[in-house]
Amino acid sequence: TELGAGSHAEPEMLTLRLNDKAPAQYGRQCCGGEVTVLLEPLPVAASVAIFGIGNIGLELTRILARHDLDLDVSDSRPEQLAEIDRLEPPVANVRRHFAVIGEEVLTSLPAGAHVYIMTHDHAEDLHLCDAALRRGDLGTIGLIGSSAKWQRFRKALIADGHSPEVVDTISCPIGLPALTGKHPATIALSVAADLLSRLR
Repeated sequence: TELGAGSHAEPEMLTLRLNDKAPAQYGRQCCGGEVTVLLEPLPVAASVAIFGIGNIGLELTRILARHDLDLDVSDSRPEQLAEIDRLEPPVANVRRHFAVIGEEVLTSLPAGAHVYIMTHDHAEDLHLCDAALRRGDLGTIGLIGSSAKWQRFRKALIADGHSPEVVDTISCPIGLPALTGKHPATIALSVAADLLSRLR
């Protein structure tokens, strides 16, 4: 069975009596005897979504595609998504989404997904931040940008009705504070290292 709400993290042995007088949670059996079932939880791959496959988004996709993840990548520019074809065959389960409105992809993600917002358009970034906060069940939300960008976004999100405590669950800037640099590959490495350390 997959781990989910109400499931167990350890193997579980379940013994069922197969007669019409035995109380059973899942119906009654009349064939007689007894059956023992071993239930072992299956690991579920972490879910990660990248919104915006520009220079940094592509580098981040390149790194994360080498890990056992469910990886959703979304962009409103089909030519940017086509760049993923140039990457080496992935280990991750990579799903591409051409989405003019990224919110459609965001709402389809499983609970606990880790979301990185780095589109080419600040208005789209802000809309995605708002939609991510409205979900309330995501693992982490990361927004690429400077401290100045974050202050503008924070103010706008609070004005849109989000509490300051909820808004502050968004990480901006993203990545490991100790690993700095402006090159797309460096930023992507910093973000990936931060995420993978959280997943471990």
